[in-house]
Amino acid sequence: TGVLSFAADDYARVETFVGFNYSRINSSTDVPSFSANGAGGQVAINVNRVLGLVADIGAVHNGNIEQYKLDTTLTNFLFGPRFNIRKGRVIPYGQFLMGGVHASTSGQVAATLPSTVPPIVPGIPAPQPGAPVSLRASASQTAFAYVLGGGLDIKINKYVAFRAIDLGWIVTNGPAWTLD
Repeated sequence: TGVLSFAADDYARVETFVGFNYSRINSSTDVPSFSANGAGGQVAINVNRVLGLVADIGAVHNGNIEQYKLDTTLTNFLFGPRFNIRKGRVIPYGQFLMGGVHASTSGQVAATLPSTVPPIVPGIPAPQPGAPVSLRASASQTAFAYVLGGGLDIKINKYVAFRAIDLGWIVTNGPAWTLD
């Protein structure tokens, strides 16, 4: 992971980041806690040496949550201020971002057809009664979210930095998900 900077001064006016995400999700419902992997990106426009405005978009995915076989993706879109301490090559920062998280989950459902089945499509014979069928059920929701976090960038040169640490605690509103 790395940060790309565009600077004409002693600090970058615009910084971009693309990297790997690992999240530990704790649900407020009966879904057990699980881990998810994905990617994310950020664009930060620095107002001055200390204050930047950040847009953060990313997604994490888990294809099978424990024995439930739930296929789940969480997508975040967050915006807000970042506060930097620019002294030398090591740049610690803290940020408070707000926006939303979209959660989508699906799972396979198996069933047996009832004893009488009407034709589904005219001209095509109806399935045999008692035949096994499967379908995919899905649900999704979008909830307000905020993240409190921070990190540490290490400048490699005038234009490139390495993001050594980026930690955040995302809290959502309602029955969605809590990521840490």
